Amino acid sequence: MKKIRLKELFNIPNCLCYLRIILIPIFLHRYFLAGSKEDYYICAIILIISGLSDFLDGYIARHYQMITDFGKVIDPIADKLTQFTVAFVLVYTYSWMWLLLLIIVLKDGMLALGGLYLYEKGAKVQGASWWGKISTAIFDVVAIVLIGIHIPNSIFATISIFVCIMLMLLSLVLYAKQLLSIYKELKNE
Repeated sequence: MKKIRLKELFNIPNCLCYLRIILIPIFLHRYFLAGSKEDYYICAIILIISGLSDFLDGYIARHYQMITDFGKVIDPIADKLTQFTVAFVLVYTYSWMWLLLLIIVLKDGMLALGGLYLYEKGAKVQGASWWGKISTAIFDVVAIVLIGIHIPNSIFATISIFVCIMLMLLSLVLYAKQLLSIYKELKNE
């Protein structure tokens, strides 16, 4: 087992990941106790800060050669925890969000279990694909807007959620196809 150095654990990109994880309970607290438009604005600002820290941690890690194996693990964990938390809380406010949450859980579960299985069989681990990044980015923007302006039962909210559902579903199908292709390649070797 590889020993992780303190310097790697607490480099700037990893600390930004920790910040994103710390923001999750703060967001939950503010969202469930929100009683005014200003409270929802604060929740949206928390998510914007989280998104900016996600962008910055990747930029700093690549630009200043601060990429660590631990960072490759903690970054997607922080991303998925944030995405799942946001989708979960939106279920309480927006109809149809439950379907989007279900698709996110299925997609990420498939990627985690399928990726782990293929990794154990000797496949090269692949990062997120462009379609996954696009569907996640659109979800993030929609979530920030729906939280910030807090408009349950509106046509805009419903259309926005259905766009996210379609994109996440497409992402799930494309990732499943990619995993299946990798599995077939391994089987043929």
